[in-house]
Amino acid sequence: MKLPRSASSCVVLTLVILLGAWPASLLAAAQPKEKVLIDFTSVKRDPDGKIFRVYEYAHGDWDKHIVDLAGRGTLIKAATGKGGLGEDKTMVQFGKASVVDLQFVIGNANQTEALSFSLEDKDGSEQTWTIPLAGKPQGQLLKQRLDLGKSDNEQKAGTTPGMNLKKIGTWQVKGNWSDAKVEVLLVKLTAEQ
Repeated sequence: MKLPRSASSCVVLTLVILLGAWPASLLAAAQPKEKVLIDFTSVKRDPDGKIFRVYEYAHGDWDKHIVDLAGRGTLIKAATGKGGLGEDKTMVQFGKASVVDLQFVIGNANQTEALSFSLEDKDGSEQTWTIPLAGKPQGQLLKQRLDLGKSDNEQKAGTTPGMNLKKIGTWQVKGNWSDAKVEVLLVKLTAEQ
């Protein structure tokens, strides 16, 4: 291949090269970055046996039926959907997120049709978003997008109506209170930046 010798030809060639590379760099910069709000894969054990995980408690039939798999997630393997896990007095910052994605894997033994994710702000407003599982593939990483501005249900209105995402006190992942078996691996809750 012969390269052009004139100055104007060199300028044109340089522009063609730069403009050809421009859309690819623009696309890379336009891709939203993912911020992890809750990382269920993060489990740490001290030498004295104390376990640190992202949730504070489990309740109902899920208590003692949750397995923390470091690097993989939190496995809920319960006989029913009558339980939940969560954190009170959370430090998770939901205020900058308008939507979040719950990432999870449905296990082969799962029979429940749905889970839910709930938030409660510091004045007592509690809202819930449904996470449908029926008809979704098992054994694959799935994402359920939750629009934090449009809950599926509001359990309590609180002293000030509406959810104050800048002042969240509690988050929970809950079962649907059915008798169906639950086998779901929670991976992480993320928000786009």
